[in-house]
Amino acid sequence: MKITLLNGNPEPSDFDNYLAQLKSSLQAENHLVTQIDLRDLPLRYCIGCWGCWVKTPGQCITCDASVEIGRTVIQSDFTLWAAPLKMGFPTHLLKMAQDKHLPLIHPYMVVDQGEAHHLKRYPRYPRLGLLVEKEADTDADDLRILTDIFSRTALNFKSRLEFAATTEQNPAALAAQVTHPTPGKHLYTRNPVARPGAQISPPHSLTVFNGSPRGRKGNTPLLLSELIKGFGGAAEMHHINRIHDTEQFVQAFAAAECAWIGFPLYTDAMPGIVKHFIEALEPLCGRQSNPPIGFLVQSGFPEAAHSRYVERYLGKLSSRLGSPYLGTIVKGGGEGLRSMPPNMTHRLFQSMQALGKGLADNGCLDPTILQQIAKPERFPAIAGPFFRLFLRLPVATSYFDQMLKQNGAYEQRFAQPFWE
Repeated sequence: MKITLLNGNPEPSDFDNYLAQLKSSLQAENHLVTQIDLRDLPLRYCIGCWGCWVKTPGQCITCDASVEIGRTVIQSDFTLWAAPLKMGFPTHLLKMAQDKHLPLIHPYMVVDQGEAHHLKRYPRYPRLGLLVEKEADTDADDLRILTDIFSRTALNFKSRLEFAATTEQNPAALAAQVTHPTPGKHLYTRNPVARPGAQISPPHSLTVFNGSPRGRKGNTPLLLSELIKGFGGAAEMHHINRIHDTEQFVQAFAAAECAWIGFPLYTDAMPGIVKHFIEALEPLCGRQSNPPIGFLVQSGFPEAAHSRYVERYLGKLSSRLGSPYLGTIVKGGGEGLRSMPPNMTHRLFQSMQALGKGLADNGCLDPTILQQIAKPERFPAIAGPFFRLFLRLPVATSYFDQMLKQNGAYEQRFAQPFWE
């Protein structure tokens, strides 16, 4: 059995000792174990260029370690995502590697579990597990949130999360879970609901952080700009894909009267660059004057339900920072907003402006407008057959087909470069 351990520990610690014991237990049973220590590799953040889908199908266009990581993962029988928790979530190193799993699937959509999900690229995917090292304040709610998010990630990678374990478990017992498949349903909670936000005294200024890996060119800043426009007061936007300016962004957050963080959904959570920023905020935990904070999560999936899992994490993150949670604006179908004509975006932009105005006037987000922006939350079961039929039509793939053809890569769109 081929087993891959993706180690997202940023510094040598007892976590590595635990992995060494786990590896030893697995090798004692004659399994082939490959441990990838991400901190030792030249790995770059995903920049959201979609080159792995439309230029070099199945492979990141960046010449970094993600190519060998992808090859090792797709050829394994079991892959363990492993990392200590930082700010309630596995480290940015592991998140960076997960974002680079994107070439392993296809941009085209299928219906799975009654929802829109990506089409598989390979005939087989590894079984999956999650191992984390708890922080001092980790509780059962944190572990439930992580199980949900990583179970959703596994679903999108055409597999299933079989367990979410902590280093409190005996390594030999965990080895037995790795080597013995446990069939069953997906582990995520069904039908998550929006978490309501608080009401505060109307702020006079707004500090916005754009977490799009594309920076100014993303769809996220487009929506954030409309929120700012409706807010009408003093506002500034920081583009946190500029990793070298992270300390400046932390200072801006610390000085903010009201903060907003927006990002696209990446492998069912925040992009790696946003996780990097969140970890940089850790020294502010416990500070008495942290600003109220709200969020925007937009995704290419048409249903808002995909983003509800990370929304729960964001609410918990606000608690860790001691910041009043103002709520999360969730928008599905966000890919391609920049290329849409005004008549297709007018109503959405008006709604974003109305949310900004409500924040300025009343110190809160209007729940009715939030619900309107999020529609459809999920498709009714009766719509499944019609959605499946639609996804077979040329119009359903035209967005990516056009880019593939422009790049001369259309004939290679189903390439499987890591399959042997």
